[in-house]
Amino acid sequence: MQTDVAIIGAGPAGSIAAQRLAAAGVRVVLLEQEVFPRDKPCGDGVTARGLKVLERSGLAGWLERFPAPRVGRMSAPDGQIVELRLHPDDRHCYGRTIPRRLLDERLAQAAVEAGARLMEGIRVREIGPAGRGGRHIRADGLQITATLVILADGSLAPLTRRLGLTTSPPEMLAVRRYFTGDVGPQDRLEIHFRPHIVPGYAWIFPLGEDRVNVGVGTFRQRMHQESIRLRNVLDEFIANAALTEGRLERAEPAGPLQGHPLRTQLGKTRTHDERILVAGDAAGLVNPLSGEGIAPALESGALAASCALDALATGDCSARTLAAYTRALIARFAADYRAAWLLRQILGVPRLLSRIFSRLRQDADLALLVGHVMIGHLSPRMALRPRTLLRLFLT
Repeated sequence: MQTDVAIIGAGPAGSIAAQRLAAAGVRVVLLEQEVFPRDKPCGDGVTARGLKVLERSGLAGWLERFPAPRVGRMSAPDGQIVELRLHPDDRHCYGRTIPRRLLDERLAQAAVEAGARLMEGIRVREIGPAGRGGRHIRADGLQITATLVILADGSLAPLTRRLGLTTSPPEMLAVRRYFTGDVGPQDRLEIHFRPHIVPGYAWIFPLGEDRVNVGVGTFRQRMHQESIRLRNVLDEFIANAALTEGRLERAEPAGPLQGHPLRTQLGKTRTHDERILVAGDAAGLVNPLSGEGIAPALESGALAASCALDALATGDCSARTLAAYTRALIARFAADYRAAWLLRQILGVPRLLSRIFSRLRQDADLALLVGHVMIGHLSPRMALRPRTLLRLFLT
């Protein structure tokens, strides 16, 4: 089989890239090792930036069926609570909670509707050079020759690693479980900084109809330092009725506990090579402060498609030409990720984080700013402005 572009991985990055390319008339094969509908352990939160990509892809009407939380609740390591409420006149949608089982399938469907060929249950075994240029892909009973390959193989990044484009392991790990019987406000999401996992946190994200996504995530280094098992941290959090105002006391599991690594190390993956681009989690684009990866995956998929179109138009898919994609990623993400890394150092000190919460309890506008940074609506750089730092620490 021959194609212009082969995309490996039908998650948000791969499917958006496939849709954009197919809509432009490019022959696209989208390879997915699972069969839809398939699940993906995730917090299920799609930020406003991610929603914009989805809306531009023609999914605005479909998105409206999913909850858009309006209230936030955060707790400090010492138990202090901060409530975040939008002004009643603020009708902006700051994000939605969309189960990945539904989101990924709809995105793959959109790619097919645009003209991409989706092949499910296909595990790619090898990617190598092909005669007359191009890349040769060997999969289960399948041989494909592509002019260009986009790798969107997730945080585990098996093919990206096999090609030597990254050598570092993912630095974060999260576990989550779905529950029914949530008795809390259906428009309120929660983030709780527990003392032994900071700068990681526990979360409760409402999915509507008394269903919630409940999970915890932190850094592998923190887990080793504290001898932490995330399953135990999650159990303790769920049992803490005082912290959650009892919203989970009647909750029942609606699926298994699932875990997944998160690759946050932007710059530790070479995101272009000869006739290859790397997008999404495999490129290390998970937010190093919040662990959110859907919006960066969508944006990188769109950038990969744009770069691929330019390269295909000129007939030059060399590493030198495709370096434009890496430059675009750096321009979009690098400054924010450096700021997120600095904030992560601050949040990793429980006493300092609790002191910050004391200030947030006295300043509702400052609390809302920090909340918007945590959910990805504002750049982390906003929290590091001198004026903001003065409000946090010196007033």
